[in-house]
Amino acid sequence: MSLKRALKFNRLVAVTMGTPLASSVFPSIMLLDLAAGSLINEIVAILVATALVIMSSFAYSELVSIYPTAAGNRVFLRRPLGDAIALGLSLMWVFIILGAAGVEGYVVGYVLYYLISLYVHGALLSALTPLVLSLIVMTLILIINIIGVEISGNFQMGVTYFIAASLIAVSIISAFISKSITAQAQTLGSFNPVNALSAAAVGVYFFLGYGRVTTLGEEATDYRRSLPMAIPIGVSILGVVFISISTAIFMHVPIKSLISMLIPQVLLGKYLLGGEGAVFMVIISVLMSFSTFNAGVLGTSRLIYALGREGTLPRFLGRVHRRFFTPYTALLFLYAVAVAMLFIVTYTKSFSIPLYVAAGFDSFMYAAIGYSALWHLRHVNDIPFRVKGGLIMYLIAVVAFTLLGILLLLTTPPIVALVIILGTAFLIVYARYRIKTL
Repeated sequence: MSLKRALKFNRLVAVTMGTPLASSVFPSIMLLDLAAGSLINEIVAILVATALVIMSSFAYSELVSIYPTAAGNRVFLRRPLGDAIALGLSLMWVFIILGAAGVEGYVVGYVLYYLISLYVHGALLSALTPLVLSLIVMTLILIINIIGVEISGNFQMGVTYFIAASLIAVSIISAFISKSITAQAQTLGSFNPVNALSAAAVGVYFFLGYGRVTTLGEEATDYRRSLPMAIPIGVSILGVVFISISTAIFMHVPIKSLISMLIPQVLLGKYLLGGEGAVFMVIISVLMSFSTFNAGVLGTSRLIYALGREGTLPRFLGRVHRRFFTPYTALLFLYAVAVAMLFIVTYTKSFSIPLYVAAGFDSFMYAAIGYSALWHLRHVNDIPFRVKGGLIMYLIAVVAFTLLGILLLLTTPPIVALVIILGTAFLIVYARYRIKTL
């Protein structure tokens, strides 16, 4: 039994946008604005970051048009890098997204708790702890995905487009509100290329996770054109959203007062629209968490399914539901591990390390994808979705993302580098063993 082709262009764009549109993006916006120092530096930084990610998205577009498979990166990297390295990187990619899911679950629990605490008090509020609320959200996303890809696709499309439109609307409103404009936003300020590039390194991480849409190649109605086009278009829309909301924050919010907050987006709404604005931003933040959970589960479960189907992971993970045509065992496995990560993050209260690990590993993965696209341009003649100027774009992507990954490892706690290097090495060794025993 195979997966069902049901995902059309609009849904694929929504899935591309869904994973990066997470509540945890707001602390990153704070860091970018601080690194920029001026409004002109901030705008240039996000434009540069968006341009780099668009280059990598075109690399994904070419590869997914050649290999429309749920195995995604596993197949994209096999020929240029070898079977064991491709499998090891793909397995690491799975665990990275599970760690990120635990962090996002931690954040959404506190966001929901803030909202509910405004209206509910007493014993009921005590029972609805952030952990309980996180589990409710994750369980709902699991059910939506098991019921059917059409439902999860429609859910993703509606929520993602509403979030993007709402964030842009808030940004437009901020342009007409003159109160509380911060001193650093009175003018565009002076341009400093060093500050702009430093901020761009942060801005690249706004887009983490967009490539997970490539695992839906077996469920796209048109994998030769619609899916390849959906990826760069989704990334471009994200760029507009991030420029808009980052500029609004820079203009209206005292950045230094938000650095230590888990949910700084709430203060943005309060500065702009008062108490009602704070509640609105809480609701948007909750929907963002729903969106990123759904997109992450939708994409990552397909890779787990593909690896189970080929025998790299236990074969029961390659089962498809007879009624809903979804990889239900892979979804249940993903849910179980994500919940375990949620408990770890909740009780250690340490969420920065998983985010740094995810950011660093994804940078190196994008560099590997750029190299794979370069390799296929030289060795494959039949590329259904060929990009003009791809050779130059992919070369820039390889160099830029490699440097960004190294920069992140050098500027974060040593444990980040240890987890990425040792974790990837262990999984590559496991991959070599597993391949020999198949």
